Formats: sequence, structure tokens, C-alpha cells
Amino acid sequence: MTLRLHEYVEKESFNHPYTFVAAQTGLDEKTVRDIFNARAELLGRWHRFETPRILGIDELYLNKRYRCILTNIEERTLLDLLATRRQDVVTNYLMKLKDRQKVEIVSMDMWNPYRAAVKAVLPQARIVVDKFHVVRMANDALERVRKDLRKELKPSQSRTLKGDRKILLKRAHEVSDRERLIMETWTGAFPQLLAAYEHKERFYGIWDATTRLQAEAALDEWIATIPKGQKEVWSDLVRAVGNWREETMTYFETDMPVTNAYTESINRLGKDKNREGRGYSFEVMRARMLYTTKHKKKAPTAKVSPFYKKTIGYGLPDFAEELNYGVDLSTI
Repeated sequence: MTLRLHEYVEKESFNHPYTFVAAQTGLDEKTVRDIFNARAELLGRWHRFETPRILGIDELYLNKRYRCILTNIEERTLLDLLATRRQDVVTNYLMKLKDRQKVEIVSMDMWNPYRAAVKAVLPQARIVVDKFHVVRMANDALERVRKDLRKELKPSQSRTLKGDRKILLKRAHEVSDRERLIMETWTGAFPQLLAAYEHKERFYGIWDATTRLQAEAALDEWIATIPKGQKEVWSDLVRAVGNWREETMTYFETDMPVTNAYTESINRLGKDKNREGRGYSFEVMRARMLYTTKHKKKAPTAKVSPFYKKTIGYGLPDFAEELNYGVDLSTI
């Protein structure tokens, strides 16, 4: 095999099914797979990234299982994927982070194994619950009210309310005039739906607070004013913010909004790679996601060598490798 062909197979096997590359080149599928594996192993040995100040820990549904994903929130990059969300696996990974004491903040969903792992390995870091995971539970509660209501309606009415689902899940300031008329038809006819919608909006409004003190007061008021007859509907959310209250309120004490909002980019990348190689192992999918998308890299800041610091008039910089911040999600 020529060097040119070998390099072509290396590149294409990361972006297309092995069978496709084999058919293109006339090679055996096993040969293509072996070339891919060798390249993936080499890249894996050199997979290093800068430990972030703000670490994101989230999940991705890939190959019929939830996987742990790690991100750099400030740089908006994907750092790595783990095969499972188990506490021992996450703990072991965090233990191996270079300069892990640099991590100041960790954003996560409300998954207890993540919290336990971070507290054990990164005790200096403050944990922040990703607000999008919290407010999504408010939408879930509103959905429950809407679905219960549909069961009481005629089939024609039920279909209409099903079609209006997306309008009800929008924030009030995002609803168009036409959508507002549609929504008012339903909320006017069904007071319990209006009450649930307004309570959902009040929950979202908590995140408009500018201080933790304001947010704490708004949350307490929200819990105290759950609509009559809907305590069970909102119970999961009340329980969640109770169990994670400290981490939820820490959001209002950070120096920048901390959220994994760009996880959707990672989900899109995962779906694309899964479609290109359906049925492949997690290790193959991980390699495809990490090594086929542009990485965000920066030149290191020149550091003056201690040897030259005492030299009068000049200093010479230490030359360091380019800094790798992970897969650039802005390119996806």
C-alpha cells in the first residue's frame, strides 16, 4: 500500500463507514478498520487539553446509553467523553486531570454521582446546577397539566391542544401576537392551564434576579404560591431544587453565566457521527467526535525563564507547546 493511499484511508475512515472506504479503495474492510484503530490509538496518546477554570459535566445519549461528556465552558469546547456516568469512572478521570486545582467552578445537571465525584476530587471547586436542566423541569410540569387536560377533551379539541404545545412552552416575551391569541383561547377556557403557565413563567423569572438574595426570596415565594390543586404536578421540581438548593443558588454568585447551553452542539455532533458509523463501538464513536472536528488552540503566553530573570536588561521566553482547549463547538 502506498503512503498516499494509507493517509487517504486514515482520513476517510474517520468520516465514513468502513464499508464505504473499502469499496472506494478496493481494500478489505478489516484493513480499513485496522488502519483506523492504529490512527485512533496514536491520536489518543497525544490527546491532551488545558484544564479549564470552568468545567462542564453533562450527558450525551450515544449508542443506546447515556455517556458522560466534559466541556470547557469558557472556551466552548468539548474535552472528552466517558463510556458511562458511573461515579467511580468520573472520579478516576477527574483524578488524572493535569493541574486539577485550577478548576474553580463545575457546572452539571442534577446527577448525584457527578456531585459526589467533584466533591471528592475537586473540593476547591464550586458546583453550579445548569439552569437549563432546572427550568426544563418546569416545562415538564406544565406539559403534565396540558396532557391531563387533553384526556378530558373531545378528539378534535385534543388534537388542537397537542398542536399548540410549543406555544405553551415558549417564554411569554417570545410569543407572537398570533400565538398569543391561540394561547389565550385555551388559557381562558381552562383556568388550571393558565395557572400552570403563569407559574412556569414565574419560575423562569427567578433567573432574572441579579443577586443570590433576590433569587432565594423569589424561589421561596414561588414554592409558597403553587396553584391550588397542583402541588403534585410541581412536586418533582420542588424536591429537586430542595435537594440541590445550594448548587442552584450558586449560579447567582459566579462572575459569568455558567451553563452547558451549547450541549446541543455536542448532541448534533454525536448524531452526525452515529449516523456515519451506525453500530460502531463507543471507542470508535469517541474517536470520531474528538479527532475529526477542529480543535481550539492558542499560542502560549511567553514566560520569562527564571535563569534569565536576574540578567540586566533582557529576558528570554520559555518556548512551550501550543495550548489545546478541545473540540471547538463554534465550528459545528
